[in-house]
Amino acid sequence: MRSATLVSAGAVAVALNVVPSTTAVADAIHRSGADSAVALPGPKGAVSLPVGGGGDHDKDHGRKGKQGPQGPQGTTGPQGPQGLQGVQGPQGAPGFATVYTVVGPAGSQSIANCNPGDVAVGGGYRETSSLPVSIKASRPLPGTQGSSTTGWQAVATPGAHIVAYAVCTTRTA
Repeated sequence: MRSATLVSAGAVAVALNVVPSTTAVADAIHRSGADSAVALPGPKGAVSLPVGGGGDHDKDHGRKGKQGPQGPQGTTGPQGPQGLQGVQGPQGAPGFATVYTVVGPAGSQSIANCNPGDVAVGGGYRETSSLPVSIKASRPLPGTQGSSTTGWQAVATPGAHIVAYAVCTTRTA
């Protein structure tokens, strides 16, 4: 039917002995009731147009296709602004108030005990004899893990003279 439409438009032009213009050919095609667009010859030849449209790109061109695959992850954005200061936390447990040193008696073994209820936070020994001394132990008392230390003990070879000391502290109420 398209070729017949073109032939009839051409025949009309030949019968009238005029050169058909693109407007005349398009009008003849439109009146023939053709349901698709037909390209008109131009300076470079015929161009096909899509069915149902004459190049109008603003209209829908069919059903929407399926969604494509997810793209790669983008780059990390800039760091955000610093947040607001939080609320003040609860008051902590009572700390230590006073620190003092206790010295034990001189001998081959010496123990320095803190006052009752206080805690030893350190200790050691000092040699008091001019003879060579071999220390067998220098440790906190009571020496059991998990309990508060109450003093310091130092033990040397028999006949040596040492003095133990403990660094103690009191707890606040």
